[in-house]
Amino acid sequence: MKRVTLRAAAAAIAAAALLLTGCTTASSQSASSGGAGGTTAGQPAASVKSVKDLKIAYFSAGSSNQYLQAAIDEAHKFATENGVQLDVFDGQFDAQTQFDQMQTALTSGKYNAFVVEPNDGNLVCNMLTKDAPAAKIMVSVFNLPICGRASNLGEATWQPGTLTYVGGQTLDVYQDWMKQLEKAYPNGGKVALISGPDLNANTICFFQAAKDLKQHGFQIVAQQTTDYTTPKAFQAAQTIVQAHPDLNVIMSNFSGMTRGVVQATGGTHVAVYDFGGDQWALDNVKSGALASTIVMLPRQETREALQAVVGRVKGDDVPKFVNLAQSDKLPNGSPFVTPDNVGQYTAEY
Repeated sequence: MKRVTLRAAAAAIAAAALLLTGCTTASSQSASSGGAGGTTAGQPAASVKSVKDLKIAYFSAGSSNQYLQAAIDEAHKFATENGVQLDVFDGQFDAQTQFDQMQTALTSGKYNAFVVEPNDGNLVCNMLTKDAPAAKIMVSVFNLPICGRASNLGEATWQPGTLTYVGGQTLDVYQDWMKQLEKAYPNGGKVALISGPDLNANTICFFQAAKDLKQHGFQIVAQQTTDYTTPKAFQAAQTIVQAHPDLNVIMSNFSGMTRGVVQATGGTHVAVYDFGGDQWALDNVKSGALASTIVMLPRQETREALQAVVGRVKGDDVPKFVNLAQSDKLPNGSPFVTPDNVGQYTAEY
């Protein structure tokens, strides 16, 4: 127990240091790494000569919600379609659990590619960018950036030493979300924020972008982190509503949580803004229970992350950053869903 505690403490100190320096360092590293494409500096070489020889370890942040389950299902489909071996590791939304899984997979010598959705992108930074390449393991990262790049923009979300970063929850998307709220409430108001785990990159971006609200007459009365589940979000929202009867808005950073928020705000005048865009969210934008949602693409995200590995082996150019918020699968290239355009969107989960 003592050994684990000391290691966790050291990891936390390292993570804090990376978060403090991540934006400047990440941008400068990206600037020196060359342009996009399969042969640019910073991206690893193919670890095998043939796609059929790929043995992929797929590290999911967890498996406890529909988003993650859809992504894992898509990973298995992709592996079958491309004839590659793929093993899924459930990170259980626990940074240390996932770290240990990666360490075991690395030392086993069984895998030549990692496809990673990190719970704590700083804790696994060295392993994915130094240890894995040294072991001739290609790394593709999705959903959550690594190495202090959580609040970077564009290609600066990609970390040298990895193939690509695939994501649609970058800081600029959260900033646009805040602008949507500012437009709807020109005189400001009282807002509560409910997000996932503390070290989660999406939580970091969400809370950072929300700071801008204060300059537009908004007061952030609560900022709560959870495990992304409906019950925890319900409890958090219920407590917030009771403590702030004059609350105007709750912004929820995942549709699974938003279900609990809608339950807790029933019968009140609190407007609920969702980030997630699952089928339930689209239905509730239509009904008026939600003010808006933002569509996420777990299946496309997973497919793009896996395709980077296959593409590298085939000799294709691999983009350093795949921006899902501008995917051609989204109507007009936008993930923002309102009552006016909700009929144009289709959920992936």
